[in-house]
Amino acid sequence: MKPKKTRAVNSHAERKPRIGDERLRPDGSLIRYVREEGEDGYPVEHYRTVDTLALMLRHGSITPAMHDAGQHFAQDFARAFASGVASPRLDGLPAGTARVEHMVERNAGAARAVKQALDAVGGISSPAGTALWFVAGVGMSIIDLARRMSCNRHEAKGYLVAALSIAAKFYGYGR
Repeated sequence: MKPKKTRAVNSHAERKPRIGDERLRPDGSLIRYVREEGEDGYPVEHYRTVDTLALMLRHGSITPAMHDAGQHFAQDFARAFASGVASPRLDGLPAGTARVEHMVERNAGAARAVKQALDAVGGISSPAGTALWFVAGVGMSIIDLARRMSCNRHEAKGYLVAALSIAAKFYGYGR
């Protein structure tokens, strides 16, 4: 005979989120529960990372050139800091030292590109550099950036817009 579930056990079970519910992940990025059509044509409900730059572009807060600059920075950031080369398992590295050296050099080149872009917007310690790092690089939301910078969301958004404007010129996007 199965034991009955007690009220305490049921209260700890995670409730299904509602469409549109948002959660903050430990890395500071925002996820939203959405319903989309799956590959088989049936609706699928799941969490999706909120793309702050895409939302800003859609709402007209930034230009396509600024969005592209943010994406460029995000790609360099990902290559530099989320490459997977630093693996807890040494046997997970590719065979041959030449290939590993090439991967390390490519990651170092991406890290240099990130530093150059940050220097162009005023450095990592500047408000614009901080905004670019955390929103375009880490994937943090504007609201979480505002909390991190101890300012309101309008100021945080302004810092990001300024950073993206300068980054667009730095990367050569737009006119």
